[in-house]
Amino acid sequence: MTDKNSQSAVSTCIDRRGLLGAVGGGMAALAGCSNIGGSSNGTASEPTATQSPSSKSDALKSLTFEPKPDTSPQIIAHVELAEDSRITQIGLINGMGNEVHRAFISANETVASFLVARIGDDPSKRITRGENTLVLVGEETDVEIPVTYSASLELRGVIGPDESDEFPPSHRRNRRHIGLIVENTGQHADIAQKVVSKDGPHTEAFDKTTHEYDLDSMIKPGERKLLPVRNYLAELFECSESYTREASMTLQSAFSEQVPFTQTFSYNPTENSCSLSLKGNYTVVEQMETKTP
Repeated sequence: MTDKNSQSAVSTCIDRRGLLGAVGGGMAALAGCSNIGGSSNGTASEPTATQSPSSKSDALKSLTFEPKPDTSPQIIAHVELAEDSRITQIGLINGMGNEVHRAFISANETVASFLVARIGDDPSKRITRGENTLVLVGEETDVEIPVTYSASLELRGVIGPDESDEFPPSHRRNRRHIGLIVENTGQHADIAQKVVSKDGPHTEAFDKTTHEYDLDSMIKPGERKLLPVRNYLAELFECSESYTREASMTLQSAFSEQVPFTQTFSYNPTENSCSLSLKGNYTVVEQMETKTP
């Protein structure tokens, strides 16, 4: 994720002071490392500076995050600088203290864009939920600016195979799947990564009690989306008698808390197969308490 035009790579485990020392040429005094905040919409606010606050506050005009859903979801940061800022280096430090990006630009440039998250990135190498730090270094500027990344993915519903009309056309050919309805109530995009199921639908057909299904789907802020979960059901499955099973599942995403929930499934024998349906509502498990919608 480091810019290809950057100088020799620094360690990915570099703290705020280390980055400022590296890109700023070794500064004698650094202030504000412990006073970190930020606005909920991702726009930097109240920058902490090493020189006069007036010059540093005006260096950054805006910082926004753009979700790129496409085939491989990505999140791009767009930085707009003041015309007279003379910034030449931009660094982003995540909440773990690791460098996500470092770019070198011309002192006359006022815009820059770079990748801050993508599918498959280790959490230590991408922007993190909550507190992050933007570092700007220029001819007369060395400043840290707190930035908050806020996403919140919530489970709104579970649908079964008998509700196949809810699914996109490409998923209606086979009724042996379930779906999760999720909503991002945060200020920034999230990436739904996978669902982990214990004692879920037809897991015995996979000869295992726990199964993972990759989602890899971008959910924009304010968006409600149906996520098909097809591979929980084997293509060939039979049952000799009717029974029910409660599955424990966990929805995992890049920037939100895990969502553990339970759902009961009903199995009934049919000709050469076994029909599956939902029984009752799902229940979200919240720490020591449970909540049924």
